[in-house]
Amino acid sequence: MPGISRDNDTAGGDLIPSQTTVKVNSQKVIVHKDGVAGHGIYPHIPQTISATLQATVKIGGKLIVIKGDPADICGEPATGSSNVSIGK
Repeated sequence: MPGISRDNDTAGGDLIPSQTTVKVNSQKVIVHKDGVAGHGIYPHIPQTISATLQATVKIGGKLIVIKGDPADICGEPATGSSNVSIGK
């Protein structure tokens, strides 16, 4: 089962949370279309991340990002928690 992505996880660059209420491992959970910090030249510019690997668990109506979900431009996969997971 893939781990939940949190503030300070990465998808090439640091993941930037938009929601402020739900935490995993004392870190804010990342949701669909949250930011990914720039981490080089194009295609590694500041971008967003899409929740594409699970379609059921949401916060505030937005899907939760899990380990392996891709950054929208460069496609680098998100990292995630090693002990809190959702999905199959």
